[in-house]
Amino acid sequence: MRVKDQNLVRSLPFFNGLEDDQLAELTRGALLQRFPKETQLFEQGDRPDFLHILIDGTVELYASSADGRETVIELVTPVDSFILAAVLTDTPYLMSSKVLEPAQILMLSAHRLRQQIMQQPKLALTMMASLAGHFRRMVRQVKDLKLRTSTQRLGAWLLHQVPETQENGEFDLRVSKQVLAGRLGMSPESLSRAFAALSEHGVHVRGRQIVVEDAGKLRMFCHPDILIDGDEKELCVLK
Repeated sequence: MRVKDQNLVRSLPFFNGLEDDQLAELTRGALLQRFPKETQLFEQGDRPDFLHILIDGTVELYASSADGRETVIELVTPVDSFILAAVLTDTPYLMSSKVLEPAQILMLSAHRLRQQIMQQPKLALTMMASLAGHFRRMVRQVKDLKLRTSTQRLGAWLLHQVPETQENGEFDLRVSKQVLAGRLGMSPESLSRAFAALSEHGVHVRGRQIVVEDAGKLRMFCHPDILIDGDEKELCVLK
Protein backbone atom coordinates (compact mmCIF):
# COMPACT_ATOMS: atom_id res chain seq x y z
CA MET A 1 0.00 0.00 0.00
CA ARG A 2 1.36 3.43 -0.92
CA VAL A 3 2.38 5.87 1.81
CA LYS A 4 -0.49 8.27 1.05
CA ASP A 5 -2.91 5.33 1.18
CA GLN A 6 -1.48 4.26 4.53
CA ASN A 7 -2.00 7.78 5.87
CA LEU A 8 -5.61 7.73 4.67
CA VAL A 9 -6.25 4.38 6.34
CA ARG A 10 -4.61 5.56 9.56
CA SER A 11 -7.07 8.50 9.71
CA LEU A 12 -10.18 6.28 9.60
CA PRO A 13 -12.19 6.10 12.85
CA PHE A 14 -12.13 2.28 12.68
CA PHE A 15 -8.47 2.30 13.61
CA ASN A 16 -8.43 4.88 16.39
CA GLY A 17 -6.10 3.83 19.18
CA LEU A 18 -4.14 1.24 17.19
CA GLU A 19 -0.37 1.45 17.29
CA ASP A 20 1.46 1.75 13.98
CA ASP A 21 2.71 -1.82 14.14
CA GLN A 22 -0.78 -3.13 14.95
CA LEU A 23 -2.29 -1.23 12.04
CA ALA A 24 0.47 -2.46 9.74
CA GLU A 25 -0.25 -6.06 10.72
CA LEU A 26 -4.01 -5.63 10.26
CA THR A 27 -3.67 -4.04 6.82
CA ARG A 28 -1.03 -6.42 5.50
CA GLY A 29 -2.34 -7.54 2.12
CA ALA A 30 -5.21 -5.04 2.26
CA LEU A 31 -6.53 -3.44 -0.93
CA LEU A 32 -7.59 0.18 -1.38
CA GLN A 33 -9.51 0.29 -4.64
CA ARG A 34 -11.85 2.48 -6.65
CA PHE A 35 -14.93 0.91 -8.21
CA PRO A 36 -17.11 2.40 -10.96
CA LYS A 37 -20.86 2.74 -10.75
CA GLU A 38 -22.84 -0.53 -11.06
CA THR A 39 -19.94 -2.73 -9.87
CA GLN A 40 -21.25 -5.88 -8.16
CA LEU A 41 -19.08 -6.34 -5.07
CA PHE A 42 -20.57 -9.62 -3.84
CA GLU A 43 -23.85 -11.54 -3.85
CA GLN A 44 -25.98 -12.96 -1.08
CA GLY A 45 -24.87 -16.48 -0.23
CA ASP A 46 -21.18 -15.72 -0.89
CA ARG A 47 -18.76 -16.24 1.98
CA PRO A 48 -16.78 -13.11 2.89
CA ASP A 49 -13.13 -12.88 1.89
CA PHE A 50 -12.85 -9.24 2.95
CA LEU A 51 -14.31 -6.63 5.24
CA HIS A 52 -15.33 -3.73 3.01
CA ILE A 53 -14.96 -0.22 4.44
CA LEU A 54 -16.52 2.49 2.30
CA ILE A 55 -14.37 5.63 2.20
CA ASP A 56 -16.10 7.49 -0.63
CA GLY A 57 -19.23 6.95 -2.74
CA THR A 58 -22.48 5.08 -2.12
CA VAL A 59 -23.12 1.33 -1.96
CA GLU A 60 -26.51 -0.38 -2.11
CA LEU A 61 -27.19 -3.47 0.02
CA TYR A 62 -30.11 -5.44 -1.34
CA ALA A 63 -31.74 -8.85 -1.08
CA SER A 64 -33.59 -11.02 -3.58
CA SER A 65 -36.10 -13.83 -3.28
CA ALA A 66 -36.21 -17.21 -5.04
CA ASP A 67 -38.82 -15.88 -7.47
CA GLY A 68 -36.64 -12.93 -8.50
CA ARG A 69 -38.06 -10.10 -6.41
CA GLU A 70 -35.56 -7.60 -4.99
CA THR A 71 -35.64 -5.06 -2.19
CA VAL A 72 -33.17 -2.48 -0.94
CA ILE A 73 -32.04 -3.13 2.64
CA GLU A 74 -29.64 -0.24 3.17
CA LEU A 75 -27.71 2.50 1.42
CA VAL A 76 -24.17 2.67 2.80
CA THR A 77 -22.43 6.06 2.93
CA PRO A 78 -18.91 6.97 4.11
CA VAL A 79 -17.28 6.11 6.39
CA ASP A 80 -18.77 2.72 7.23
CA SER A 81 -18.20 -1.00 6.92
CA PHE A 82 -20.51 -3.64 5.46
CA ILE A 83 -21.46 -6.50 6.24
CA LEU A 84 -19.40 -6.90 9.42
CA ALA A 85 -21.45 -9.65 11.09
CA ALA A 86 -20.85 -12.09 8.22
CA VAL A 87 -17.12 -11.31 8.22
CA LEU A 88 -16.69 -11.87 11.95
CA THR A 89 -18.63 -15.15 11.97
CA ASP A 90 -17.44 -16.41 8.57
CA THR A 91 -21.02 -17.02 7.47
CA PRO A 92 -22.67 -16.35 4.07
CA TYR A 93 -23.77 -12.83 3.26
CA LEU A 94 -27.53 -12.30 3.70
CA MET A 95 -27.40 -9.39 1.23
CA SER A 96 -25.81 -8.50 -2.08
CA SER A 97 -23.95 -5.24 -2.68
CA LYS A 98 -23.63 -2.94 -5.67
CA VAL A 99 -21.88 0.40 -6.18
CA LEU A 100 -24.39 3.20 -6.82
CA GLU A 101 -21.88 6.04 -7.07
CA PRO A 102 -18.17 5.67 -7.90
CA ALA A 103 -16.65 4.40 -4.67
CA GLN A 104 -13.33 4.09 -2.91
CA ILE A 105 -13.28 1.00 -0.69
CA LEU A 106 -10.72 -0.43 1.71
CA MET A 107 -10.78 -4.24 1.67
CA LEU A 108 -9.29 -5.99 4.70
CA SER A 109 -8.67 -9.72 4.73
CA ALA A 110 -11.52 -11.31 6.70
CA HIS A 111 -9.26 -14.05 8.04
CA ARG A 112 -6.58 -11.58 9.15
CA LEU A 113 -9.21 -9.34 10.78
CA ARG A 114 -10.50 -12.24 12.88
CA GLN A 115 -6.94 -13.12 13.88
CA GLN A 116 -6.12 -9.56 14.89
CA ILE A 117 -9.32 -9.16 16.91
CA MET A 118 -8.18 -12.08 19.06
CA GLN A 119 -4.90 -10.27 19.72
CA GLN A 120 -5.90 -6.59 19.87
CA PRO A 121 -8.52 -5.58 22.50
CA LYS A 122 -8.79 -2.04 21.09
CA LEU A 123 -9.65 -3.41 17.66
CA ALA A 124 -12.20 -5.78 19.22
CA LEU A 125 -13.89 -2.83 20.97
CA THR A 126 -14.00 -0.89 17.71
CA MET A 127 -15.64 -3.80 15.88
CA MET A 128 -18.16 -4.21 18.74
CA ALA A 129 -19.08 -0.54 18.45
CA SER A 130 -19.50 -0.89 14.69
CA LEU A 131 -21.79 -3.89 15.15
CA ALA A 132 -23.80 -1.94 17.72
CA GLY A 133 -24.21 0.90 15.25
CA HIS A 134 -25.43 -1.47 12.53
CA PHE A 135 -27.91 -3.08 14.94
CA ARG A 136 -29.31 0.28 16.08
CA ARG A 137 -29.65 1.42 12.47
CA MET A 138 -31.61 -1.72 11.61
CA VAL A 139 -33.92 -1.26 14.63
CA ARG A 140 -34.56 2.34 13.59
CA GLN A 141 -35.43 1.14 10.11
CA VAL A 142 -37.86 -1.48 11.48
CA LYS A 143 -39.54 1.17 13.65
CA ASP A 144 -39.82 3.44 10.61
CA LEU A 145 -41.50 0.64 8.63
CA LYS A 146 -43.89 -0.47 11.36
CA LEU A 147 -44.86 2.81 13.03
CA ARG A 148 -45.45 5.01 9.97
CA THR A 149 -47.44 4.95 6.79
CA SER A 150 -45.49 4.87 3.53
CA THR A 151 -46.28 8.56 2.93
CA GLN A 152 -45.04 9.50 6.41
CA ARG A 153 -41.85 7.49 5.82
CA LEU A 154 -41.18 9.40 2.63
CA GLY A 155 -41.93 12.73 4.31
CA ALA A 156 -39.57 11.97 7.20
CA TRP A 157 -36.84 10.93 4.75
CA LEU A 158 -37.27 14.16 2.79
CA LEU A 159 -37.09 16.23 5.98
CA HIS A 160 -33.80 14.57 6.81
CA GLN A 161 -32.40 16.04 3.59
CA VAL A 162 -33.34 19.60 4.67
CA PRO A 163 -31.20 21.35 7.33
CA GLU A 164 -33.13 21.88 10.58
CA THR A 165 -32.38 25.58 10.44
CA GLN A 166 -34.28 25.95 7.16
CA GLU A 167 -38.02 26.02 6.62
CA ASN A 168 -37.70 25.00 2.99
CA GLY A 169 -35.22 23.19 0.82
CA GLU A 170 -34.44 22.14 -2.72
CA PHE A 171 -32.24 19.20 -3.62
CA ASP A 172 -31.71 16.50 -6.25
CA LEU A 173 -32.18 12.82 -5.46
CA ARG A 174 -28.80 11.10 -5.43
CA VAL A 175 -30.39 7.71 -6.08
CA SER A 176 -33.08 6.59 -8.52
CA LYS A 177 -36.70 6.63 -7.40
CA GLN A 178 -36.73 2.85 -7.74
CA VAL A 179 -33.87 2.53 -5.24
CA LEU A 180 -35.49 5.07 -2.91
CA ALA A 181 -38.77 3.15 -3.03
CA GLY A 182 -37.00 -0.06 -2.07
CA ARG A 183 -35.14 1.64 0.78
CA LEU A 184 -38.43 2.97 2.16
CA GLY A 185 -40.18 -0.38 1.85
CA MET A 186 -42.62 0.42 -0.94
CA SER A 187 -43.13 -0.21 -4.63
CA PRO A 188 -42.26 2.46 -7.23
CA GLU A 189 -46.01 2.92 -7.77
CA SER A 190 -46.56 3.50 -4.05
CA LEU A 191 -43.70 5.99 -4.03
CA SER A 192 -45.37 7.97 -6.82
CA ARG A 193 -48.63 8.01 -4.88
CA ALA A 194 -46.80 9.10 -1.73
CA PHE A 195 -45.14 12.00 -3.57
CA ALA A 196 -48.54 13.01 -4.93
CA ALA A 197 -50.05 12.91 -1.43
CA LEU A 198 -47.21 15.05 -0.06
CA SER A 199 -48.03 17.82 -2.53
CA GLU A 200 -50.72 18.84 -0.02
CA HIS A 201 -47.94 19.31 2.53
CA GLY A 202 -45.68 21.50 0.44
CA VAL A 203 -43.60 18.91 -1.43
CA HIS A 204 -43.16 19.18 -5.19
CA VAL A 205 -41.27 16.93 -7.61
CA ARG A 206 -39.62 18.00 -10.86
CA GLY A 207 -37.92 14.90 -12.23
CA ARG A 208 -35.17 14.14 -9.68
CA GLN A 209 -35.43 17.60 -8.14
CA ILE A 210 -37.37 17.79 -4.87
CA VAL A 211 -38.73 21.05 -3.45
CA VAL A 212 -39.88 21.24 0.18
CA GLU A 213 -41.74 24.54 0.40
CA ASP A 214 -42.71 24.35 4.08
CA ALA A 215 -40.71 22.02 6.29
CA GLY A 216 -42.81 22.98 9.32
CA LYS A 217 -46.00 21.83 7.64
CA LEU A 218 -44.32 18.60 6.55
CA ARG A 219 -43.12 17.96 10.14
CA MET A 220 -46.68 18.28 11.43
CA PHE A 221 -47.73 15.55 9.00
CA CYS A 222 -44.99 12.96 9.43
CA HIS A 223 -44.02 13.56 13.09
CA PRO A 224 -40.23 13.14 12.91
CA ASP A 225 -38.74 11.23 15.85
CA ILE A 226 -35.15 11.73 16.95
CA LEU A 227 -34.96 8.05 17.93
CA ILE A 228 -35.72 7.11 14.31
CA ASP A 229 -34.57 10.03 12.21
CA GLY A 230 -31.85 11.73 14.23
CA ASP A 231 -28.18 11.44 13.37
CA GLU A 232 -26.33 9.25 15.86
CA LYS A 233 -22.92 10.14 17.12
CA GLU A 234 -20.07 7.74 16.53
CA LEU A 235 -20.49 4.88 18.98
CA CYS A 236 -17.86 3.48 21.30
CA VAL A 237 -17.86 0.67 23.82
CA LEU A 238 -17.45 2.13 27.31
CA LYS A 239 -14.73 0.61 29.43
